[in-house]
Amino acid sequence: MGCICIYLFVFVFYLVDAKKSTFKAAVYEHAVIKPTNKEHPANRSTALKDMMKNIDIYKEQATLAGKQNVDIMVFPEYGISGTLKISREGIASYLEHIPDPEENWNACQDPDKYEDTDVQRHLSCLAKDTSMFLVVNFGDRQPCDIGKDPNCPKDGHYQFNTNVVYNPRGDLIAKYHKIQLYGEKHFDVPPVTKLVTFETPFGKFAVFICFDILFKTPAIDVLKLDGVGNVVFPTAWIDALPLLAGIQFHSAFAASAKVNLLAANINWPEKRFHGSGIYSPTGYKAFQYNESLGGKLLIADLPIVKTNAFVSNLQIPVIKNEKSSVSSGQFRSDVRRDPFMFVLIQNNKGNVSVCDGRLCCFLSYERLGSDSEYFAFGAFDGLHKSTVKPYYMKVCTLLKCKTENRTSCGNPFVKESLTNFTSIKLKGSFETRYVFPEVLLADNGQLKLSSGDFWTYKDGILESKQGFEHPVLSVSLFSRDYERDERDKINGGNCIYSNLFLISVVVIATFCIE
Repeated sequence: MGCICIYLFVFVFYLVDAKKSTFKAAVYEHAVIKPTNKEHPANRSTALKDMMKNIDIYKEQATLAGKQNVDIMVFPEYGISGTLKISREGIASYLEHIPDPEENWNACQDPDKYEDTDVQRHLSCLAKDTSMFLVVNFGDRQPCDIGKDPNCPKDGHYQFNTNVVYNPRGDLIAKYHKIQLYGEKHFDVPPVTKLVTFETPFGKFAVFICFDILFKTPAIDVLKLDGVGNVVFPTAWIDALPLLAGIQFHSAFAASAKVNLLAANINWPEKRFHGSGIYSPTGYKAFQYNESLGGKLLIADLPIVKTNAFVSNLQIPVIKNEKSSVSSGQFRSDVRRDPFMFVLIQNNKGNVSVCDGRLCCFLSYERLGSDSEYFAFGAFDGLHKSTVKPYYMKVCTLLKCKTENRTSCGNPFVKESLTNFTSIKLKGSFETRYVFPEVLLADNGQLKLSSGDFWTYKDGILESKQGFEHPVLSVSLFSRDYERDERDKINGGNCIYSNLFLISVVVIATFCIE
């Protein structure tokens, strides 16, 4: 009789929840407390003390979210260990063996099943105590046989950058190993590629991490799985202006892919790590961009998305060439060391075009603003030469130049603008269906997004008929030609971050920054 009651309760829970049209999501941008021992590998006791400082903050924030009836909460990449820069040996004490979710393990109820799983016990109990789905980034250690497995590292075990997912009962229901590592030599690329999803009463979620979002595998492949309408996305993402600030690209991904995206970043403004958000297919619901140190809890209601319109209706937009009022005056200027072709925006109203390679971009606009501010309209068709993994992109972008000097167009440190565009229509002759619409605004030196009430992206056209809430920093169509990544790959290249900030590749490669 007891079992019947339990099953009846579960059935009623799912039935009631199925009537809802929204669910409540939370992400926490975490100011990570980094390990105290930076020079030598820590022992397990020291590592646990380091990690518990962050877990204690997780408990505080999850408790706050639970009191507001949050259904699912996401924490950032490297948020527990704080080990952004560390050796393979140095991170070992910060890892735990994470079992296969099919084992149906509840670490809170059965903490002694596996040795040295203190972190997992705390996370399982946290999900149970707050009665919500919990997504946390952590490190997984898995044994392997050097004699039988040709990919097995020489120390006899794999180390994976991992997301774990717990349900409201504290059960481990999913784990995902990061595929696209970015200079993380302390972690291994998984020998077998696995696309990971998990089910909730309010939709099916895909799981991936940070740099993954820029590649077909896993970001696009997992969205092709039946019923995926949501993404949980722990990240350690650094500003990569003018095209790849966190809030800028993550919101664009959600808009193009027609999914809910829960992006939790770490907060380390000194190193330009910041920018988290809760994004829907029709615009942001909440976002955080703060250049001062401090954690931030974001909570918002999201629409329940149980089908993926991105995959089912995905077509390459047909854009016809159009005549432009600008036929000359094109010039080259680097954007993250990629040579974009630009034309200056010289009037307060007009139609302009610019071409690079096989890509032509077209812009119609009207604007108000200061005569002292300079804007350019640019195009790029080529391989972004990252030292870690080059990738092919095509971009149409309207952006603010730092000065009247043409070489300042594309400068990564432009965060202020006084120019309001009262209308914009942007399109390009893309040969791929994977085009991500970006709108980035400025308000007193802080990056801002525009809500879905002020602009649309449909049939390959980004358009605002009434302007935006704040002055414009950039309006772009950023596309990825995934199939050309390997075909056009060249040796060498430049780091997505070192390009931008001219910081040592040795230093940057130790971070997961996309």
